[in-house]
Amino acid sequence: MGSAHYVKTIRRACEGQHLSVAGLAGVPRPEALVAEWLAEREARGTRIPVVSLLARTRADSGWIEAVAEWLRLRGRRLIVRTRVVLPRSLVSVLVAAHERGAGALVELELAHHRPAVARALLGSGADAAAALLLQAQHLETLDLPVVAHLAPLMPGIHDHLDHLGSDRQGGLVPLLRHVQAADVRRVALEVGELHAEQLEALVDQSRELSATGLLELGRAYGVDPLVMLGDGPVPAGVHRLKPRRARALAHGLEGLARDLGLELTRCGCAAHCDLARSGPPRDGARYEPVLGRDLFAGLEAS
Repeated sequence: MGSAHYVKTIRRACEGQHLSVAGLAGVPRPEALVAEWLAEREARGTRIPVVSLLARTRADSGWIEAVAEWLRLRGRRLIVRTRVVLPRSLVSVLVAAHERGAGALVELELAHHRPAVARALLGSGADAAAALLLQAQHLETLDLPVVAHLAPLMPGIHDHLDHLGSDRQGGLVPLLRHVQAADVRRVALEVGELHAEQLEALVDQSRELSATGLLELGRAYGVDPLVMLGDGPVPAGVHRLKPRRARALAHGLEGLARDLGLELTRCGCAAHCDLARSGPPRDGARYEPVLGRDLFAGLEAS
Protein backbone atom coordinates (compact mmCIF):
# COMPACT_ATOMS: atom_id res chain seq x y z
CA MET A 1 0.00 0.00 0.00
CA GLY A 2 2.95 2.37 0.03
CA SER A 3 6.62 2.97 -0.69
CA ALA A 4 9.47 5.08 0.62
CA HIS A 5 8.06 8.00 -1.41
CA TYR A 6 4.32 7.80 -1.06
CA VAL A 7 1.51 6.22 0.91
CA LYS A 8 -1.91 5.26 -0.42
CA THR A 9 -4.78 3.61 1.40
CA ILE A 10 -8.24 2.48 0.34
CA ARG A 11 -11.21 2.63 2.70
CA ARG A 12 -14.94 2.25 2.39
CA ALA A 13 -17.10 5.22 1.48
CA CYS A 14 -20.88 5.40 1.49
CA GLU A 15 -21.01 5.06 -2.30
CA GLY A 16 -17.93 3.11 -3.30
CA GLN A 17 -14.40 3.47 -2.00
CA HIS A 18 -12.24 6.28 -0.66
CA LEU A 19 -8.62 6.69 -1.78
CA SER A 20 -6.16 8.55 0.46
CA VAL A 21 -2.80 9.69 -0.90
CA ALA A 22 0.25 11.24 0.77
CA GLY A 23 3.87 11.91 -0.04
CA LEU A 24 3.92 12.74 -3.76
CA ALA A 25 6.19 15.79 -3.43
CA GLY A 26 8.84 15.62 -6.14
CA VAL A 27 6.94 13.04 -8.22
CA PRO A 28 6.76 14.08 -11.91
CA ARG A 29 3.11 14.41 -12.99
CA PRO A 30 1.57 13.13 -9.74
CA GLU A 31 -1.88 13.22 -11.36
CA ALA A 32 -0.77 10.45 -13.75
CA LEU A 33 0.16 8.24 -10.81
CA VAL A 34 -3.20 8.88 -9.14
CA ALA A 35 -4.90 8.10 -12.46
CA GLU A 36 -3.12 4.75 -12.54
CA TRP A 37 -4.31 3.89 -9.03
CA LEU A 38 -7.89 4.86 -9.83
CA ALA A 39 -7.84 2.89 -13.07
CA GLU A 40 -6.59 -0.23 -11.27
CA ARG A 41 -9.71 -0.17 -9.09
CA GLU A 42 -12.07 0.80 -11.88
CA ALA A 43 -10.84 -2.18 -13.91
CA ARG A 44 -12.25 -4.38 -11.12
CA GLY A 45 -15.60 -2.64 -11.29
CA THR A 46 -15.01 -0.45 -8.23
CA ARG A 47 -16.17 3.15 -8.05
CA ILE A 48 -13.93 5.63 -6.18
CA PRO A 49 -15.85 8.91 -5.89
CA VAL A 50 -13.81 10.37 -3.00
CA VAL A 51 -10.07 11.11 -2.84
CA SER A 52 -8.21 12.50 0.17
CA LEU A 53 -4.91 14.31 -0.34
CA LEU A 54 -2.75 14.65 2.77
CA ALA A 55 -0.67 17.79 3.37
CA ARG A 56 1.94 16.98 5.99
CA THR A 57 4.32 19.88 5.28
CA ARG A 58 4.20 23.03 3.18
CA ALA A 59 6.19 21.23 0.47
CA ASP A 60 3.08 19.12 -0.25
CA SER A 61 0.96 22.01 -1.50
CA GLY A 62 2.36 21.89 -5.07
CA TRP A 63 1.51 18.29 -5.90
CA ILE A 64 -1.80 18.49 -4.05
CA GLU A 65 -2.88 21.48 -6.12
CA ALA A 66 -2.04 19.69 -9.37
CA VAL A 67 -3.84 16.49 -8.38
CA ALA A 68 -6.80 18.38 -6.89
CA GLU A 69 -7.37 20.29 -10.14
CA TRP A 70 -7.14 17.07 -12.16
CA LEU A 71 -9.63 15.32 -9.88
CA ARG A 72 -11.99 18.30 -9.85
CA LEU A 73 -12.32 18.15 -13.63
CA ARG A 74 -13.22 14.45 -13.39
CA GLY A 75 -15.95 14.79 -10.81
CA ARG A 76 -14.19 13.33 -7.80
CA ARG A 77 -15.06 14.71 -4.39
CA LEU A 78 -11.95 16.21 -2.82
CA ILE A 79 -10.82 16.10 0.78
CA VAL A 80 -7.61 17.87 1.69
CA ARG A 81 -6.44 16.76 5.10
CA THR A 82 -3.83 19.22 6.27
CA ARG A 83 -1.40 19.89 9.10
CA VAL A 84 -0.36 23.21 7.55
CA VAL A 85 -2.07 26.41 6.46
CA LEU A 86 -3.12 26.01 2.81
CA PRO A 87 -1.94 28.46 0.13
CA ARG A 88 -4.51 30.67 -1.58
CA SER A 89 -4.14 28.93 -4.96
CA LEU A 90 -5.07 25.53 -3.51
CA VAL A 91 -8.01 27.01 -1.62
CA SER A 92 -9.26 28.43 -4.93
CA VAL A 93 -9.21 24.95 -6.52
CA LEU A 94 -11.22 23.53 -3.62
CA VAL A 95 -13.75 26.35 -3.69
CA ALA A 96 -14.22 25.83 -7.44
CA ALA A 97 -14.79 22.10 -6.93
CA HIS A 98 -17.35 22.74 -4.22
CA GLU A 99 -19.20 25.41 -6.17
CA ARG A 100 -19.48 23.19 -9.25
CA GLY A 101 -21.14 20.42 -7.32
CA ALA A 102 -18.27 17.92 -7.28
CA GLY A 103 -17.86 18.55 -3.54
CA ALA A 104 -14.79 19.48 -1.51
CA LEU A 105 -13.86 19.99 2.10
CA VAL A 106 -10.84 20.62 4.30
CA GLU A 107 -9.92 18.40 7.23
CA LEU A 108 -7.65 20.06 9.76
CA GLU A 109 -5.28 17.67 11.54
CA LEU A 110 -5.17 18.83 15.14
CA ALA A 111 -3.35 16.84 17.80
CA HIS A 112 -2.99 19.14 20.81
CA HIS A 113 -3.57 22.73 21.87
CA ARG A 114 0.11 23.11 22.81
CA PRO A 115 2.24 23.55 19.66
CA ALA A 116 5.21 21.60 21.05
CA VAL A 117 3.07 18.56 21.87
CA ALA A 118 1.22 18.80 18.55
CA ARG A 119 4.52 18.75 16.63
CA ALA A 120 5.74 15.81 18.68
CA LEU A 121 2.66 13.88 17.54
CA LEU A 122 2.34 15.15 13.95
CA GLY A 123 5.88 16.08 12.96
CA SER A 124 8.01 19.20 13.05
CA GLY A 125 6.41 20.58 9.87
CA ALA A 126 2.94 20.86 11.41
CA ASP A 127 1.48 24.31 12.04
CA ALA A 128 -0.01 25.22 15.41
CA ALA A 129 -3.70 24.55 15.97
CA ALA A 130 -4.31 28.27 16.39
CA ALA A 131 -3.00 29.02 12.87
CA LEU A 132 -5.06 26.21 11.30
CA LEU A 133 -8.23 27.27 13.08
CA LEU A 134 -7.70 30.88 12.04
CA GLN A 135 -7.69 29.77 8.40
CA ALA A 136 -10.76 27.64 9.10
CA GLN A 137 -12.70 30.81 9.85
CA HIS A 138 -11.69 32.18 6.43
CA LEU A 139 -12.65 28.93 4.70
CA GLU A 140 -16.09 29.09 6.27
CA THR A 141 -16.65 32.53 4.73
CA LEU A 142 -15.97 30.87 1.34
CA ASP A 143 -18.71 28.29 2.04
CA LEU A 144 -16.09 25.53 2.08
CA PRO A 145 -16.88 22.84 4.70
CA VAL A 146 -14.26 22.32 7.41
CA VAL A 147 -13.82 19.32 9.70
CA ALA A 148 -11.48 19.18 12.69
CA HIS A 149 -9.73 15.79 12.57
CA LEU A 150 -8.42 15.26 16.09
CA ALA A 151 -5.65 12.67 15.94
CA PRO A 152 -3.62 10.84 17.03
CA LEU A 153 -5.43 10.65 20.37
CA MET A 154 -3.57 8.82 23.13
CA PRO A 155 -4.06 7.83 26.77
CA GLY A 156 -2.14 9.96 29.22
CA ILE A 157 -2.17 12.91 26.84
CA HIS A 158 -5.76 13.47 25.82
CA ASP A 159 -7.65 11.86 28.70
CA HIS A 160 -5.32 13.16 31.41
CA LEU A 161 -4.90 16.68 32.75
CA ASP A 162 -1.43 18.09 32.13
CA HIS A 163 0.16 20.00 34.96
CA LEU A 164 -0.20 23.34 33.16
CA GLY A 165 -3.95 23.00 32.62
CA SER A 166 -6.88 23.88 34.76
CA ASP A 167 -9.67 21.72 33.32
CA ARG A 168 -10.40 18.52 35.20
CA GLN A 169 -11.91 16.79 32.18
CA GLY A 170 -8.61 16.00 30.49
CA GLY A 171 -6.10 17.22 27.95
CA LEU A 172 -8.46 17.09 24.96
CA VAL A 173 -10.89 19.65 26.33
CA PRO A 174 -8.73 22.76 25.67
CA LEU A 175 -8.33 21.70 22.03
CA LEU A 176 -12.05 21.07 21.69
CA ARG A 177 -12.75 24.51 23.07
CA HIS A 178 -10.38 26.10 20.54
CA VAL A 179 -12.26 24.24 17.80
CA GLN A 180 -15.57 25.43 19.21
CA ALA A 181 -14.34 29.04 19.41
CA ALA A 182 -13.34 28.92 15.73
CA ASP A 183 -16.94 27.96 14.83
CA VAL A 184 -15.90 24.57 13.47
CA ARG A 185 -18.83 22.34 14.38
CA ARG A 186 -17.84 18.97 12.91
CA VAL A 187 -15.09 16.84 14.45
CA ALA A 188 -13.63 13.41 13.72
CA LEU A 189 -11.70 11.61 16.46
CA GLU A 190 -9.09 8.92 15.84
CA VAL A 191 -7.09 6.96 18.40
CA GLY A 192 -3.47 6.65 17.32
CA GLU A 193 -0.55 4.28 17.32
CA LEU A 194 2.65 5.36 19.07
CA HIS A 195 5.68 5.41 16.77
CA ALA A 196 9.26 5.55 17.99
CA GLU A 197 9.72 9.07 16.58
CA GLN A 198 6.64 10.30 18.42
CA LEU A 199 7.73 8.63 21.65
CA GLU A 200 11.17 10.25 21.52
CA ALA A 201 9.66 13.66 20.76
CA LEU A 202 7.14 13.37 23.60
CA VAL A 203 9.84 12.47 26.08
CA ASP A 204 11.82 15.49 24.88
CA GLN A 205 8.73 17.64 25.53
CA SER A 206 8.05 16.17 28.97
CA ARG A 207 7.97 19.66 30.49
CA GLU A 208 4.73 20.25 28.52
CA LEU A 209 3.06 17.19 30.06
CA SER A 210 2.73 15.74 33.52
CA ALA A 211 4.93 12.87 34.65
CA THR A 212 1.77 10.98 35.61
CA GLY A 213 0.41 11.40 32.11
CA LEU A 214 3.65 10.22 30.49
CA LEU A 215 3.74 7.14 32.70
CA GLU A 216 0.12 6.37 31.81
CA LEU A 217 1.01 6.73 28.14
CA GLY A 218 3.82 4.22 28.60
CA ARG A 219 1.60 1.74 30.46
CA ALA A 220 -1.07 1.93 27.77
CA TYR A 221 1.39 1.22 24.96
CA GLY A 222 3.64 -1.20 26.84
CA VAL A 223 6.71 1.06 27.11
CA ASP A 224 9.13 0.80 30.03
CA PRO A 225 8.56 3.58 32.63
CA LEU A 226 12.25 4.43 32.59
CA VAL A 227 11.97 5.28 28.90
CA MET A 228 9.06 7.59 29.60
CA LEU A 229 11.12 9.38 32.24
CA GLY A 230 14.05 9.81 29.86
CA ASP A 231 16.31 7.24 31.53
CA GLY A 232 16.38 4.56 28.84
CA PRO A 233 16.75 4.11 25.08
CA VAL A 234 13.61 4.62 23.02
CA PRO A 235 12.50 1.27 21.54
CA ALA A 236 12.11 1.08 17.78
CA GLY A 237 8.89 0.14 16.04
CA VAL A 238 5.20 0.91 16.47
CA HIS A 239 3.26 0.42 19.71
CA ARG A 240 -0.50 -0.17 19.63
CA LEU A 241 -3.29 -0.09 22.18
CA LYS A 242 -5.26 -3.19 22.95
CA PRO A 243 -8.59 -3.01 21.08
CA ARG A 244 -10.68 -2.73 24.24
CA ARG A 245 -8.55 0.14 25.56
CA ALA A 246 -8.73 1.92 22.21
CA ARG A 247 -12.53 1.63 22.07
CA ALA A 248 -12.91 2.87 25.63
CA LEU A 249 -10.66 5.86 24.96
CA ALA A 250 -12.53 6.78 21.77
CA HIS A 251 -15.92 6.45 23.49
CA GLY A 252 -14.87 8.67 26.38
CA LEU A 253 -13.35 11.39 24.19
CA GLU A 254 -16.35 11.39 21.87
CA GLY A 255 -18.49 12.04 24.93
CA LEU A 256 -16.41 15.13 25.75
CA ALA A 257 -16.93 16.43 22.20
CA ARG A 258 -20.68 15.92 22.41
CA ASP A 259 -20.81 17.60 25.82
CA LEU A 260 -19.35 20.72 24.20
CA GLY A 261 -21.98 20.69 21.45
CA LEU A 262 -19.71 19.48 18.65
CA GLU A 263 -20.91 17.09 15.96
CA LEU A 264 -19.31 13.76 15.08
CA THR A 265 -19.33 12.14 11.66
CA ARG A 266 -22.90 11.15 10.78
CA CYS A 267 -22.60 9.09 7.61
CA GLY A 268 -20.60 6.19 9.04
CA CYS A 269 -17.45 6.54 6.94
CA ALA A 270 -14.40 8.79 6.94
CA ALA A 271 -15.48 10.71 3.83
CA HIS A 272 -18.01 13.00 5.57
CA CYS A 273 -20.52 12.27 2.81
CA ASP A 274 -23.29 14.28 4.44
CA LEU A 275 -21.22 17.45 4.05
CA ALA A 276 -21.01 17.10 0.26
CA ARG A 277 -22.83 19.84 -1.63
CA SER A 278 -26.33 18.76 -2.59
CA GLY A 279 -27.79 19.29 -6.04
CA PRO A 280 -26.68 18.20 -9.50
CA PRO A 281 -23.03 18.74 -10.55
CA ARG A 282 -22.35 21.25 -13.30
CA ASP A 283 -19.55 22.52 -15.53
CA GLY A 284 -18.12 19.07 -16.22
CA ALA A 285 -18.05 18.04 -12.57
CA ARG A 286 -19.79 14.71 -13.09
CA TYR A 287 -17.98 11.51 -12.15
CA GLU A 288 -15.77 10.52 -15.08
CA PRO A 289 -14.07 7.09 -15.21
CA VAL A 290 -10.32 7.24 -15.68
CA LEU A 291 -10.05 4.14 -17.86
CA GLY A 292 -9.48 4.95 -21.50
CA ARG A 293 -7.54 7.52 -23.46
CA ASP A 294 -7.25 9.89 -20.50
CA LEU A 295 -5.26 7.34 -18.51
CA PHE A 296 -2.96 6.35 -21.36
CA ALA A 297 -2.30 9.96 -22.31
CA GLY A 298 -1.26 10.66 -18.73
CA LEU A 299 1.00 7.63 -18.56
CA GLU A 300 2.68 8.43 -21.88
CA ALA A 301 3.37 12.00 -20.76
CA SER A 302 4.90 10.78 -17.51
